[in-house]
Amino acid sequence: MQTIRVWFAKREEACYISHLDLQRVVQRALKRSGVPVWYTQGFNPHIYLTFALPLPLGQQSITECFDFKTEHPLPDTEAIYWQINRALPRGIEVFAVTRPEMGSGKIAAARYLIRFEGNGEEIIEKAEAFFSRPELLVDKRTKRGGVKKMDLAPYLKRRSWLPFTEGACLDLTLPAGSTLNINPDLILTALEQATGIDPLDASICRTKLLTETLENFR
Repeated sequence: MQTIRVWFAKREEACYISHLDLQRVVQRALKRSGVPVWYTQGFNPHIYLTFALPLPLGQQSITECFDFKTEHPLPDTEAIYWQINRALPRGIEVFAVTRPEMGSGKIAAARYLIRFEGNGEEIIEKAEAFFSRPELLVDKRTKRGGVKKMDLAPYLKRRSWLPFTEGACLDLTLPAGSTLNINPDLILTALEQATGIDPLDASICRTKLLTETLENFR
């Protein structure tokens, strides 16, 4: 039994596909591609499939991955690349097929580009005034559906503003994974409440998955 990791990007209108629907899309694509995959046993056999840190609805990414298993000899990864891509819908594109070097439990952070439309200088000035506060208390939902107060200030230190022709572009690294996961939407909601910057004028793209030491997840 071997595990194969497929790396893909999820862009444009595909960002509105929920994680559950994405699982169905990938399963259908694998079936159509003819790639030899392993099915679970039992009354309802299905393709064994795991995703590392699923993306929230409405966010784009250039660094998603899923794993599947095969009992066949190590397949030609280049052939898998083309076979799966031909079966995927617009907006989802495979860019690499590898053997996994790390388990998803190694993911501890993620890097994002957040692009704002509007007056770039004004956006940066307002956002930095907010980010520089000693305490940034926000309401964060727990896994059980409750709400708790959380201070965002300690988690906003790895940030920079990138040159952008229109609007503003924030490069931000946030905790991500099973221990602590901060959704960038939480930042945008807090920004709106404090500065009036409309989150509908911003787009989020995840660019990297990182380990605790900020190595690229592989």
